[in-house]
Amino acid sequence: MAETLNQFGVPEHHVRAFTTNVMMDVQRQGGLFRDRVTTASYTGEGVQAVNYIGQARFNRREHRWDDTKLTELAHTQRWVYPFDNDFATMVDRVDKLRMIYDPTSPYVEAVRIGYNVLEDETIINQFFAVAFTGKLGATQEPFDTTNNVIAHGGTGLTIAKLRAARKKLKQFRIELTNMRSNKGRGEVPYIGVTAQAMDNLLSDTSVTSADFNTVKALVDGEVNTFMGFEFVHCEDLPLDPADVTTTFHPVWVRSGMHLGDWQNLMLQITPRPDKNNLPQIHGCCTLGTTRLHTKKVLQLQTKNNV
Repeated sequence: MAETLNQFGVPEHHVRAFTTNVMMDVQRQGGLFRDRVTTASYTGEGVQAVNYIGQARFNRREHRWDDTKLTELAHTQRWVYPFDNDFATMVDRVDKLRMIYDPTSPYVEAVRIGYNVLEDETIINQFFAVAFTGKLGATQEPFDTTNNVIAHGGTGLTIAKLRAARKKLKQFRIELTNMRSNKGRGEVPYIGVTAQAMDNLLSDTSVTSADFNTVKALVDGEVNTFMGFEFVHCEDLPLDPADVTTTFHPVWVRSGMHLGDWQNLMLQITPRPDKNNLPQIHGCCTLGTTRLHTKKVLQLQTKNNV
């Protein structure tokens, strides 16, 4: 049986190796959503993540000597506020200490997964949450449930709902890229989906024979695009608080969501005097997210019990 660690310190190079291994894994195998939203680093209690300037509209000149007509540009702000997050666990045996600085260590993998899940949850929780606007961030802007929702209609995910989502983005004048040719200055539309939603899509009677093979490959994970959307599989999408049989699927473009880093993942391995000086792995980070634009995030609803 291995000895307990209260007799041993933790070599500094072990700590550095553990931190390096975790961060390399985090960067190489990031969360589902980070690369699909805008990101930036911040300091302070809250920051103005973006200041949109409205469209410049020209006035027709009726006469040669008309007075100059001034047009005031509209300004729209979005604020993002940070939340602190912590993780800690004890390393109570010599064999576990040897394990933590191995790049294939379960400890490295566990911390990496935990951090990526935290990032995903932080973003997911803000898709349909209140956004803060105004010069001082004091104005609350709730998600627009009147114009930005594709209702479930008692069904799961269907071709008709995907068409409706794409149509709505286009009506909002969101420029979408041509994913096949990778041409144009537009953005890729993303949609978060569950396994149940994908199964519903495959069983949609409106799926044509030409579409079937693509949808089947999508369900099997062989491809991740269909009808111009990039599908992001996630089983942690929000449910309707009033009806847990309804899932809210986010539909968005990258410039519609923002993730702020106040402090990237920081790891320490230090002795705990109150635990017989056993080493403790402690991780902390500070993140914040906001919805940037009213018309760049939609909510597509499905029933998950059909």
